[in-house]
Amino acid sequence: MTSEQPTQPANPRSEDTVAHFPVAPRRPVERTFHGHTFTDPYEWLREKDSPEVRAHLDAENAYSESVTADLAPLRERIYGEIKDRTRETDLSVPDRRGDWWYFARTVEGGAHQVFCRVPVADPASWTPPTVEPGVALDGEEVLLDANAAAQEHEFYALGAFSISEDGTRLAWSEDVAGDERYTVHVKDLTTGRVLDDAVAGTSAGAFLTPDGRQLVYSVVDESWRPWQVHRHVIGRTDRPDDLLFQEDDPGLWLGAELSADKQWLMLSSSCSEYSEYRILPLDALAEDSSAEHAPAGNPLDLPWRTVISRSDRVLYEVEPLTVVGDPYLLLSHDAEAPNGRVSLMTLEQAGRPLAEIELTDVLPASDATRVDLCFPTATHLVLSLREETTPRVRLVPRAALDVLVATPNGTTAHGEAGTAPGAAASSLLTGTEAAFDEELYSAGVLSAEYENPVVRVSYTSFVTPPRVYDIPTGRPGASGLDEFGVGEPVLRREATVLGGYRSEDYVVERDWAEAEDGTRIPVSLVRRADLDPSVPAPVLQYAYGSYEISTDPAFSISRLSLLDRGVIWAVAHVRGGGELGRAWYENGKKATKKNTFTDFVAVTRHLAARADVAEDRIALMGGSAGGLLAGAVLNLAPELYCGALAAVPFVDALTSMLMPELPLTALEWEEWGNPVESAEVYEYMRSYSPYENVRDADYPPILAVTSLNDTRVLYVEPAKWVAELRTRVAHPETVLLRCEMAGGHGGASGRYAQWKDTAWEYAWLARCLGVAG
Repeated sequence: MTSEQPTQPANPRSEDTVAHFPVAPRRPVERTFHGHTFTDPYEWLREKDSPEVRAHLDAENAYSESVTADLAPLRERIYGEIKDRTRETDLSVPDRRGDWWYFARTVEGGAHQVFCRVPVADPASWTPPTVEPGVALDGEEVLLDANAAAQEHEFYALGAFSISEDGTRLAWSEDVAGDERYTVHVKDLTTGRVLDDAVAGTSAGAFLTPDGRQLVYSVVDESWRPWQVHRHVIGRTDRPDDLLFQEDDPGLWLGAELSADKQWLMLSSSCSEYSEYRILPLDALAEDSSAEHAPAGNPLDLPWRTVISRSDRVLYEVEPLTVVGDPYLLLSHDAEAPNGRVSLMTLEQAGRPLAEIELTDVLPASDATRVDLCFPTATHLVLSLREETTPRVRLVPRAALDVLVATPNGTTAHGEAGTAPGAAASSLLTGTEAAFDEELYSAGVLSAEYENPVVRVSYTSFVTPPRVYDIPTGRPGASGLDEFGVGEPVLRREATVLGGYRSEDYVVERDWAEAEDGTRIPVSLVRRADLDPSVPAPVLQYAYGSYEISTDPAFSISRLSLLDRGVIWAVAHVRGGGELGRAWYENGKKATKKNTFTDFVAVTRHLAARADVAEDRIALMGGSAGGLLAGAVLNLAPELYCGALAAVPFVDALTSMLMPELPLTALEWEEWGNPVESAEVYEYMRSYSPYENVRDADYPPILAVTSLNDTRVLYVEPAKWVAELRTRVAHPETVLLRCEMAGGHGGASGRYAQWKDTAWEYAWLARCLGVAG
């Protein structure tokens, strides 16, 4: 084993440091709701542009650096390990669209990617060209060099990246502040000239219409909610861009996309509980359509068709398609199906009340299968599903839809249990999945272009670096294809891990803990295979547990630096995530949110009871909503942990949810409840919001990491939390705050800066876990 000798956990406490940690002045302000008054001593830290606030954050950074100066050599070693294991001249597998193969290069010393393409040499071949580091292919073009674009900015992040179907134009968007406000640029790929059509102040989403003549983009309101979709006609400068639609409900997020067949423009107004789609044939979006009938500030008069109204409270996605020559809509939805189902409805039924719509089930509701997504190609339905906690990809031939629609008992009215389709349709509808030999893995769709005879999927696990497979598709029974029209997956690439990495040097285990209410909580464990199970090892326990986001098996190069020092990596799949279906999520949100925190504690107690775990060396880690988890868990059971890393932590949740003017707050009410209107929600959130529940106790060392320009979790939340912790905990000098002064929710930009941040955090964790020697 290539681990360093364990040392005892250490706290950075001395008479020197105790006197020097930053002390934020207490300036109480009162907040009163529902008859309760909370006195907040640190709300003044919200004044982002105040010189005093900036000075305080600078002091926090300086203090964190000073008390961890002894970790600098370890940080450099971990950074070097990450760098040395990473192939710096990496590249993506070329993806074919039309007459071009598109791919990205990562060059040594470059923090960002270089986007390229080469012409298709043989239209009949779907084998991508072999790309080698530093070797240009015949006819290779550089579309966008993000390294060059980033040189003029302290922060740089790409948002949209869209190429017209004919390959003549590129649109991309850039965020150069970290605040997720983007500027879209357009490039003529036939001449290489960047056009004058820059659009500032957009959200991340933007795309070109297939002919490249129009740009569709979203803008956000003052609370950072995407609420308008506009279109810009390339080259048109005689009037402002056209407003296509505006979503006035502050609780809904507006998005825009093209249908899979590129024939429809689709707008979605949605939250985590319901949605509403409106669709428009793309040819109705002529460059001059209704422009003269739309006064400034009003949307164009366009023939939108609503699919299912928001009043029916159905969470769904839609794709138009043709079945036996007739227009249908393919729905992935949760009507009478908490885990989702896939159904067909005729286009003519769009806009009717749900109770009057006849649905034909393609994939019925199931307690065992969670439907995440379903979209069509010319020959197949591509389904992203989740079973037994893991995501996978299933392919169903569209020929099954023809049989299904022609089968009378395949059609059922909404609300009925449904009847089985005919045998011919049923056999095809089962579909097929690629077989993989690991128990815990993640498979997902990378690309499925409508006319392409391949579906590209990703595969990874905790110990298998990311792989890319191409799965051939076509007519069922055709040469080389099975009865489902699917061929054997072709491995196109496995990410290279340098330094002699071998997956067999590590083992993965699925364990189960029992929650307070008897619920079994899945736990994923990763460790080196040569760890002696009779010697208790330190554990880093991670969880997220919100928004139905699952912490799926995934490979991490940086994680190896902890594993090789003898640390066991444990993922607690707590309620609030989506690992075990919609009910798993529903039982960890709003009025059941505390299950997320008590599940995490139950997992810790379960791990601590194992013979191979050092119960006094368990650290916890969480970010964003997982940072809220970290703060809540520390208030519940600080004695269980030797350290806690909270990244961009949502630790002043109640205050934020009481301020609709803040970015994204109104949208978040669907996740946490609305404490403005409900006294019950207010009291429930008040009972767990970390900042308001810090208590006098012996907390472990805590590191809070944030970014000044984060618009999702404002820096003020961890800043206030750290200030309050220092007034209550037994060892205030062990509470640290690091604030990235030129970053966003994801921290600093560029891979090298992110590796350095990871090394900083892992070195600090290594000290807490006793492996920093």
